[in-house]
Amino acid sequence: MQEQLEIETGIEKNKVRSLLFSIGIIIFVGITFTIPFLQVFFPVKSKSVINAMEAYDKIDNTKLEAEEKLKSFVYDYQSNKINGQEFKTEIDKYIPLIQNLEYKSEVLFSDLQKAKANDKVFGFRTSKVFFANLGMPVVSVFLGFFLIFLFYKEQDFFFRKIILAFGFVGIITGLFYVIWVFYPKGDLPETTYIIMQLFFAILGALVAFIIGKYFFALSQINLKLKIQDLLSFITNDVKRKYISKQDRSEFINDYLGEIEKLSKK
Repeated sequence: MQEQLEIETGIEKNKVRSLLFSIGIIIFVGITFTIPFLQVFFPVKSKSVINAMEAYDKIDNTKLEAEEKLKSFVYDYQSNKINGQEFKTEIDKYIPLIQNLEYKSEVLFSDLQKAKANDKVFGFRTSKVFFANLGMPVVSVFLGFFLIFLFYKEQDFFFRKIILAFGFVGIITGLFYVIWVFYPKGDLPETTYIIMQLFFAILGALVAFIIGKYFFALSQINLKLKIQDLLSFITNDVKRKYISKQDRSEFINDYLGEIEKLSKK
């Protein structure tokens, strides 16, 4: 009775572990495949950047209008459309205005750059761009680990090798871009790209060799099966249908002799 109770308790614990493991896998997969789509929840530009851009554009446009008016007064003065006093009055009015607008424009431009800098995430302009670049590499890493998991479940030796190779490709490619996303500088060192190219070249050659070897083995198996069919036809059908009973013993001796000769070559 005690042993049966312990067995039932163990079964219940295994069920709970399996359930928790399944829930964990579902949550992990859900999070992994959600990351590429998180970008849709973030705006292209934040409100602070939009407000800073609008303020800067407004002042900058006002400054451009004032400069155009000043140019028109200069043209009118040169064309004798206005006299010197009128020209001096407009100059005294617009030059301080333009200088003031120029100063405000520089301040607002600086505020705009600060707003853009505050929006940056690991060097990317916005959270939207950050998640857009992070999403697919994370999925690639997950699929790589999933292929490694299948590697231990697959029985066919050929497909085990192919699954393992593509699993490593997914993991390494994904990790490479994940590192690139979080890398503090603008880009990874050039030597990193060279090493990656060499790695994929070697891995590609290895996969091609495995596939070629596999298909060669299949062709050899196919050839052996055809030879077996031919030998079966010779030893059974030919002996029974086309050779007389008195010649069968001689046929078998000659046949076995040829087989023995071939085995020695």
